Amino acid sequence: MARARRRDSGADVPEEEVSRSQRKRESTAMQKLGERLTRIGEARLRTLDLPPDLMAAVLEWHGLPTHEARRRQLQFIGRLMREADVDAVSEAVDALDAPHRVSTEAFHELEVLRDRLMEEGPVVVDEILALWPHADRQQLRQMVRNAQAERAAGKPPRNFRALFRLLRDISEAAPPLVA
Repeated sequence: MARARRRDSGADVPEEEVSRSQRKRESTAMQKLGERLTRIGEARLRTLDLPPDLMAAVLEWHGLPTHEARRRQLQFIGRLMREADVDAVSEAVDALDAPHRVSTEAFHELEVLRDRLMEEGPVVVDEILALWPHADRQQLRQMVRNAQAERAAGKPPRNFRALFRLLRDISEAAPPLVA
């Protein structure tokens, strides 16, 4: 037999009551942020302005020997995150991750440029020279031809990788003229 639910008049129920699911999502997000903190090295971690108890808990996580102990410590870190300024901690961690993210994006852009070179050839060489005038046209064209011939013959991608290294060296020598 099912029970009938009584509706509350709403007089003593707060207007913005947070659901259990929402509280759980927030708790999980705090644990994930705590997990990101554990992936930061100790020297870089000390540059963050963390509450002392949270800093100690994260540093203690590194010394724990077993997976289960680390899992429990992550839950504890998540609980400590409730008392910390989560937005400030998140921004600080994002700021530490920013250089890595930028280098990863640049790496992927160079991969796309290399793939376009392999497919489109001379048109892309002209684009590269427009971005980086110091690049050697003859060397670029030769590397593209070698990589294309290597691919057609089904050989290991030695020249294909060398083409990527050349693009990386060109891009690191000077920033592109046009973004």
